[in-house]
Amino acid sequence: MRKAINKELNITINVVEHIMTRNLWEFYITDNKHDEDIVEALVMGHATEIGDISRKEIAPFITMRTTDLNEILPPEGYEWAN
Repeated sequence: MRKAINKELNITINVVEHIMTRNLWEFYITDNKHDEDIVEALVMGHATEIGDISRKEIAPFITMRTTDLNEILPPEGYEWAN
């Protein structure tokens, strides 16, 4: 898990996984989850928003998935906490 901080909006999220789909949308999965399917994510696509997503719904479109967050950049407008 890594903490992503947006100082301008005063938001901190705990990111546990990063997913990218075919349409180049990025999903920064947080540690808030309802069950194994429905989880909270910072979604960067046409707009950037935080909300609940279904892992099953996006599964057919996933091109990249990692829990090694040292290999990826933080979400746009965020920075990784030390």
